[in-house]
Amino acid sequence: MPGDSRRVRGPDESQCPLLYADSREPPAGRTGRAAGEPRAVFVRAGLLSQAAGSAYIEVGGTKVLCSVSGPREWGGGESRGRLLCELRWAPFSRAGAWASAAASRPAALLLQECLEAAVRLERFPRAELLLCALVLEDRGSALPAAVSCASLALADAGVEMYDLAVGAGLSRGAEELLLDPEDAEEAAGATMYLSLLPALHQVLRGDRGGEEALHQVSGLLCSGEWEGDSPAAAVQMCMEGCQRLYPVLQQSLLKATKRKVAAPQSG
Repeated sequence: MPGDSRRVRGPDESQCPLLYADSREPPAGRTGRAAGEPRAVFVRAGLLSQAAGSAYIEVGGTKVLCSVSGPREWGGGESRGRLLCELRWAPFSRAGAWASAAASRPAALLLQECLEAAVRLERFPRAELLLCALVLEDRGSALPAAVSCASLALADAGVEMYDLAVGAGLSRGAEELLLDPEDAEEAAGATMYLSLLPALHQVLRGDRGGEEALHQVSGLLCSGEWEGDSPAAAVQMCMEGCQRLYPVLQQSLLKATKRKVAAPQSG
C-alpha cells in the first residue's frame, strides 16, 4: 500500500515513551502555600503575531492562551458594538475534558459578562470583537485565569477599555478559605470566582470621618454551600488576590507595547 506523502514519517526504530516518563505523581494539596497565598504567575502579552491581540498566562499548572480578532462589521442595527467570547478546554488539558465540554458554554457566557463591563463597546458601533480562549492545561482556577488572560489580550489589541478585568478564584475547605485553589481543592468544596476592575473604585467618607472603598466587580459566580460570614470574607479575599495580580498584568502589557513601538532613530 503506498504511503501518504503528506504525512511526516517517524523513525524506523523507536523506544517506548514510558521509558522516559516520570512515574511519580505530582504532589497533592497546596504544596506549601498558605491559605491566602496565590500560585506563581507567568504572563506575556502579544504572543501571537497573526492576531490583533493575544496573551498567555500560567498560574501554577494552569495554562491559558487567548487571541482577539476584529473589530469587524456585522449586520446589526445597534449603535453599540458587541463582544463574542469562546472558551474551550483542550482535550489534553485534564482527565475528562471531553465530559466538561457541555460546561464550556456557561463558562463562556460568564467570561463575556466579566469582559463587557470593561470594554467600551460604544466606541465600536455596528462592529463585533471575537475573543477565543483556550485552556491548554487545567490544574485549578482556569476560569479566573481565562478572565485575566482575555482582558490582557483585548488591551494588547488596542481595544479601548475602562480597566483590565482581573479574575481570582477561591475554594471553601473544611476549616478555612483557600485562595487560588488547585483542581483537587475545587472539587472538594464550595467555590467562588470573581472578576474585578481594580482602577474603578470610589472612596466614601463616613459620618465619623472614616473611609470606605467601593470596588467595581464585573462578575461573580458561586457554587456549593456558604454559611455565616464566609461569603463576605471570600469576596474580600478574592478582591485582594485581584489587587496582587493587577500590577503583573500592567507590566506585561507595558513590555508588549514597548516591543511593538519602534525605537527612535538618532538623527
